[in-house]
Amino acid sequence: MRDESARLVPNTLGVRCVAEQLRVARSEEDLAEQLTDADRRGLPVTLVGDGSNFVLRPRLPGLALLLRLRGMTFERLGRRTWRVTASAGETWHDLVRTTLGRGIPGLENLALIPGTVGAAPVQNIGAYGRELGEVLETVTVFDRRRGAFRTLAAKECGLRYRASRFRGLGSAGVSPAFSCTGDGERFAIVRVALLLGDAPLRCDYPDVRRELGRMGVAPAATDATRVAEAVVRVRRRKLPDPGRIGNVGSFFKNPLVTRKQLDDIRARLDVDAYPAPDAPGRCKISAARLIDDAGWKGVRRGAMQVWPRQPLVLVNRGGATGNDALALAAAIQSDVRSKYGVALELEPTVAGV
Repeated sequence: MRDESARLVPNTLGVRCVAEQLRVARSEEDLAEQLTDADRRGLPVTLVGDGSNFVLRPRLPGLALLLRLRGMTFERLGRRTWRVTASAGETWHDLVRTTLGRGIPGLENLALIPGTVGAAPVQNIGAYGRELGEVLETVTVFDRRRGAFRTLAAKECGLRYRASRFRGLGSAGVSPAFSCTGDGERFAIVRVALLLGDAPLRCDYPDVRRELGRMGVAPAATDATRVAEAVVRVRRRKLPDPGRIGNVGSFFKNPLVTRKQLDDIRARLDVDAYPAPDAPGRCKISAARLIDDAGWKGVRRGAMQVWPRQPLVLVNRGGATGNDALALAAAIQSDVRSKYGVALELEPTVAGV
């Protein structure tokens, strides 16, 4: 039991998962050495940041490698533009706060997203009208196939809605931790470079606009720090703190539907639709709206519950397993499909046996 406790994989859902082997990488060179050794021995590898947006079954074969790479640099390129570089193990929200503290806008809409910097390109994180891909310049990776470090331009990363080439083929999706499959197996992200400072403020997202109003700030008079404050207030009001209640954030992606599907849904339910530039002929609708209308908000199955304030979030009330979380998610998916003809896709990755 003592040996198992030393191999517990950290995760914000708060479920127990024991890795066959668990190690820590604290530098890029250390990461490369450990991956090379694992490949030589034929061990499957799962890279882990802080374990959010990650559903773990009880046992994880192979090597779980905890990324603890640290460091940020700031290079001024012009009067209003900066190149900000951050290592994969840095906490994403710390990066947001640090840039805003230096007077560098661009990440304010992405405040309080859980996870690490290295996970951000994997999922092409986004919130309240902005995605990482809009400010991403490069991603530096360790290429396990070549046994060398490479720097990929943003256009080489295959970024799209909650997806990238780093997620791998058929991956369920990830954030601060991801299972290595497809290109996700080939590349281990070690740092990212962002171009910040010159993008216009984006505060027209309804929740952000309403929160700025509550703060007494007119959109025309706001700044990046106030937008970030509004985003943080909204997220804290809607979403549970994973430090207190186990969760992985949003459990489902917002689905992309055809115009016919949208018309069929709207015949029964008032739902907004948003453009989907990466999916011609389709639009994005709210998964939360479908789940709520199907009657799942607040529903509890054993130790797992649909969060009463935001039905996209499934929470561990204590003692749940990863399989319990997946069983509740599967029940929701089945019900939404039967009622609306929409297939909800999981946002977190799933790993282990």
